[in-house]
Amino acid sequence: MPVLGRRPSWQQQLRQTKAKEWLFAGQPDKFPLAELQNIADRLLRDKSPVLSRRGIPGRSHECDVLWANELVTVRGELGIHESAILGCLHLLTYPQARGQILSLRPDHTFPDVFFERRLDAYLQCVVLSRRANPDVCSEDEVAAAEELLGVLKGSSKDFPSILRLLKAIGEGKCHDLLPVALVKKVLKRTHYQENLTRELNSLRRARRWFDAYKLVCGLRDVARLPKADQMLRDLFPDYPMWAAWRPDPVRILSWESPKLIPYRDQLAPILDLEGPDTTGQQRGTLRMSSPGAFVSPGDPTLFMDGDILDRLLRVLDSSLLIGPATIDMLLAVCLEDLPLSTTSLPQLEAAIASSSDSLSAILAAYVRSSSLTMPLTVRLQAVVSVLPLLTERPNLQDCFGFALNLGHRAATLLSEAQHDFRTCVAAGTPSPDNISSLILSLGRELLNAEWLCADWPFSRLAILQSFPTEAEVLLALNAIASGDLDDPSLAGHVEVLARIWRTDAVSLSEDAVELDGDPVTLSSPQTAFEVHL
Repeated sequence: MPVLGRRPSWQQQLRQTKAKEWLFAGQPDKFPLAELQNIADRLLRDKSPVLSRRGIPGRSHECDVLWANELVTVRGELGIHESAILGCLHLLTYPQARGQILSLRPDHTFPDVFFERRLDAYLQCVVLSRRANPDVCSEDEVAAAEELLGVLKGSSKDFPSILRLLKAIGEGKCHDLLPVALVKKVLKRTHYQENLTRELNSLRRARRWFDAYKLVCGLRDVARLPKADQMLRDLFPDYPMWAAWRPDPVRILSWESPKLIPYRDQLAPILDLEGPDTTGQQRGTLRMSSPGAFVSPGDPTLFMDGDILDRLLRVLDSSLLIGPATIDMLLAVCLEDLPLSTTSLPQLEAAIASSSDSLSAILAAYVRSSSLTMPLTVRLQAVVSVLPLLTERPNLQDCFGFALNLGHRAATLLSEAQHDFRTCVAAGTPSPDNISSLILSLGRELLNAEWLCADWPFSRLAILQSFPTEAEVLLALNAIASGDLDDPSLAGHVEVLARIWRTDAVSLSEDAVELDGDPVTLSSPQTAFEVHL
């Protein structure tokens, strides 16, 4: 019980702080170092001889002796002893300060149940010594201690890297504070090698290259240090592959963007190109040794040209800057049904030059519409949407128009839609998804696309020019749907609709369905009405 009016001892003052709590909490920024240093300064003043004018100066032999005796009183109090040393570190000479820090290093040869807790406190002291007395521990030693502390506590957000630790060991810069045997003991107790193997394999499968890069960056430099080489080989799975890896850090960091998350699996063949060389040739990236998944069956050497793969990666980089629809267009053009080719790469580059995500969405839908498994109306809408876009942008007409045979596709689609619409009218059933409107829209866009239809014969263009308006078609459909099939006036409405599907001897395309000469029969349970066209 303290005597009334007497100041508590420095030991009591220290115990009343939160130094021990924050030391083990692993939050050095909250450690009350200034408060502890004030306690140490007051003790030094109190212990100075009464008749002495200058007192006991800091960083003197007298000060070292004083604190060596005082620290004995808290030895064995885990957390308090370490905090006391940090509090007086600024008052000690270098040999005494260094010796006090080293005295905290636990014995790794016969570790007891408190080994990890003592090691935790010791490493925290090394890290905090940078604030208490920067001369005591070098920057390399502090960095090494921070990494070993991350391994020990396992509470880091990211998997802890130990390359700075291994570099310090390899250069012999921390042999007394962190002996190799102690480091190996910690790595073994924490199963670091097994966890590192698991982590790198997981990152490699997920193509999370930037996270993997943080774990292996500098591995090549550390490998040149004889003292660290064997430890690296023991710790790192596929050590030569990771040591040789030299990706573009800015690029793989941009691939951490949330925009890429929905497409990461599909983009795997491209992401692999910037990953480590898995062929065993120990090149800087995979693309330097192999095109990966981009192998042409007809010409296995086609994509061995590094320039083509570099251009593809630049396209992905640009797509990320533009938006998700542009990433999706990249998938449609070179990673889905249409493999990367000497045609598709210029298509991507031309589209990306426009820097428009909405344009990319239209182009992606158009490229995918070449699949006959898609509904007719979806294919129609894709072509109707892309025609005005290409008409406005001549730079895209060659690579997306003529290269993909748009003229033939559009004519074939129109013929198929005409046939389906005629069948619906004859059966008295509604046309699917307003197919008549899409037919009329396609006809208008083809007439506007002079660049595409300039060589068409007049007879083909005349068919498009004879299309009725949408208002006329709507009126005719409503009249047929609500009228009496015995009413001869319906023939006029059917004639309007017939202008949509009528063809002449010169069809719109080689695959067009010939419709001339067949009657359209509007049926009901009571009667039948035929209009011969």
